[in-house]
Amino acid sequence: MEYRKLGDSDLEISVIGFGAWGIGGAPFWSTEGDHPSCKAILKAFDLGVNFFDTAPVYGFGHSEELLGKTLKPVRDKVILATKCGLVWDKEQLGAISKNASRASILKEVEQSLRRLQTDVIDLYQVHWPDVDTPQEETMETLLEIQAQGKIRHIGVSNYSVEQMKECLKVGNIVSLQPEYSLLERSIEKETVPFCTRNQIGVIAYSPLASGVLTGKYDKSTKFKDWRSKGIIGTFTGEGYENNIDKVDRLKALAEADGKTCGQMAINWVTAQRGLVTALVGVKNENQMEENLRSVGWELSASQQEKIEAIF
Repeated sequence: MEYRKLGDSDLEISVIGFGAWGIGGAPFWSTEGDHPSCKAILKAFDLGVNFFDTAPVYGFGHSEELLGKTLKPVRDKVILATKCGLVWDKEQLGAISKNASRASILKEVEQSLRRLQTDVIDLYQVHWPDVDTPQEETMETLLEIQAQGKIRHIGVSNYSVEQMKECLKVGNIVSLQPEYSLLERSIEKETVPFCTRNQIGVIAYSPLASGVLTGKYDKSTKFKDWRSKGIIGTFTGEGYENNIDKVDRLKALAEADGKTCGQMAINWVTAQRGLVTALVGVKNENQMEENLRSVGWELSASQQEKIEAIF
């Protein structure tokens, strides 16, 4: 496993991180149960993954709880990252709202510490920008709990360059977590160069485009979960069908090299400029093993050219 420094911090994190959205279960995903989820977490750790990323909203606390109890025996050997700023009043998709106010963050961090069974969170990230709360209020609150020793480092997720600039006026952020994959490359033009200049590490979420880049779906696939609701990504209509055409071409390229479509897609992400880690979500330990075979090799110049031609 390769490890990389996360921005302007003392954290050395694995180039593949465990994305714990999926193991949270409803209302976003289905799972195979807590036991297979916990076995996947431990398999990741055994194979060198030291970075585990979650959020309170993933299963309304369930993802944090699973990570907390599973990793407690090895807490000193792992880096726990969670988030704040998405809250709910009842456990359903439509009940989630953005709130990065001081009052909300102070409440949320205590809940996350309890669920994760830890005294300190290594990386605490604002999940989505809250346009109704001044960035100054959000950052000052994060700096306050950092000074109290409850969090080690501050990061943001889904922030624009302008929003990060506002944060930097108040305090330091060490990471940005954006969506990034072969099918979503919008951060390359302005966001990645800004992060590089300001020593902000990029943590890519959804490197497999929420499963599309695994190659297991086709044009007739109809999603019944959150992917049909237009939250993020393209999973319906002509855009989705065009993406499947690209994925089919990538699948053929990967198979010719003895790789899976997903392995080639993850490998491409981890090789990009400014990228520190790619978060992968799994349902069981076999999927974890398969995804970790994405690293330890490099795409040839010819393969890189062909991938660029496709995407």
